Amino acid sequence: MIPINREEKKKATRDNIVRCALELFAQQGYAETTVNQITDHAGVAKGTFFNYFESKEEVLCDIQLTLATEELSKLVEHPGPIIPLVREFLMEMCRKLPPERPLILALIQSTLTNRKLLELERTKNEPFKDMLADIIAAAQQRGEINASIPARMIADLAVQTYDGVLLYWGKGLGDDRLPHQMALSFELFFKGIAP
Repeated sequence: MIPINREEKKKATRDNIVRCALELFAQQGYAETTVNQITDHAGVAKGTFFNYFESKEEVLCDIQLTLATEELSKLVEHPGPIIPLVREFLMEMCRKLPPERPLILALIQSTLTNRKLLELERTKNEPFKDMLADIIAAAQQRGEINASIPARMIADLAVQTYDGVLLYWGKGLGDDRLPHQMALSFELFFKGIAP
């Protein structure tokens, strides 16, 4: 048996907590899932959970950014048109979010009022935006996107648009269905960056 070093063990424990939380969120919904249920399902003590996360909101924030980065990484080397794939990526991310407006608003509020959550989102957003900028640059070289706008600027604006739609929708505005609101907003966004 190969010994596991301390950092690998910590990562395995954290990944297990995240995986178990995601399973419970999918099975019974985010609002109905408690930290106790997550720790029971993961087979860890409550104190272990709090060594990695301050709350279940932090787990959800981590899951969203991890899923987004994993899904986006699949597009990096794609040789064909990128815009349709980015549209599908956005819709897939919307489908993975809780469909209740008050919950989306509560998640946004908890992020904005929790220094650790806010820092987590900032640090995890940077690699995501770097990856998105690389995809945009490739699409610019193929003539899909206006090349006169820096790719990193477009990536920043895409993240701002996504976050803005979530806030707008969470406040009870726009289309009743989040994916429809996101699609409408990004349709205008894509027209703005067209060549």
